[in-house]
Amino acid sequence: MSNVKPVLEVIEAPLARTFRIYGHDYPFVYSGWHHHPEYELHLIRRSSGQFYVGTYAGAFGPGNLVMTGPNLPHMWVSDAADRDGDGRIRERDLVLQMGEGFAERCMAEFSDCAGLAALLDATRAGIEFSDAASAKASGLMEALLAANGFERMALFFELLRVLEADGGRRSLSVKGLEHQCAQPRRLERMLAYIAGNFNRPGLTCREVASTEGMALSAFSRLFERHLACSCAEYINHLRIYKACQLLSETDDLVTSIAMDVGYETLSTFNRNFLRLIGRTPSAFRAERKAAGRGDARPAA
Repeated sequence: MSNVKPVLEVIEAPLARTFRIYGHDYPFVYSGWHHHPEYELHLIRRSSGQFYVGTYAGAFGPGNLVMTGPNLPHMWVSDAADRDGDGRIRERDLVLQMGEGFAERCMAEFSDCAGLAALLDATRAGIEFSDAASAKASGLMEALLAANGFERMALFFELLRVLEADGGRRSLSVKGLEHQCAQPRRLERMLAYIAGNFNRPGLTCREVASTEGMALSAFSRLFERHLACSCAEYINHLRIYKACQLLSETDDLVTSIAMDVGYETLSTFNRNFLRLIGRTPSAFRAERKAAGRGDARPAA
């Protein structure tokens, strides 16, 4: 049985006053279903596969550029066919992370950063950028790896400009988000609690509401307004998407995976998997294995 404890990524360097950028191979300690309180800009350099952000699932390829907000779970699962002989994919990812405090200081100190507020608010649902913006951003991100001093800051702000100006970007986890969250910190704490406990069978929406001292009705209104789905449905998405990772990367029995991700009965797991993914767990696993051999490409 796999270890499916939800992973909280701990950022090594404090990001209250800066940002960090780094590249890494796949698999990586945080390449599975995980979350963290920082904003993240994630670029795929190599490989294709399936990616999951909050309640969204879709296909990715080289150049895929996505930005996630605080405590929004996410992961990219590459096809086995793209791996090197030792099972790894070298330099698959390029990641930029910044803390909320740093972003707020940028907006407070520089009036020209006012447009950043709308961009960051949209990241609470996850954003996928257009191919044109991705091409520009990837060059800037690669340059940032070696830059320092004034050049580093100049490249960083140019990158933000490219992202903010992208008219082709689209929301992932939430469709048509047109309003800013009135209680962002509160929502982020609740999302963090769900992300850390979603695979516990006894987790309830009432329990999540109680962590902020909210009545269930008020909590439900806040949650549905900003995530466009109910709390129970959000938990189902996190469980099913974690199951997708386990089905793709392990040979664990479907029954074991169902229990690992928080379902008490196999029938409930199968019903939700079919509803959200569009095929049975066994069919999904077979499809992913075929994609890994290069026999087929998965549907988005």
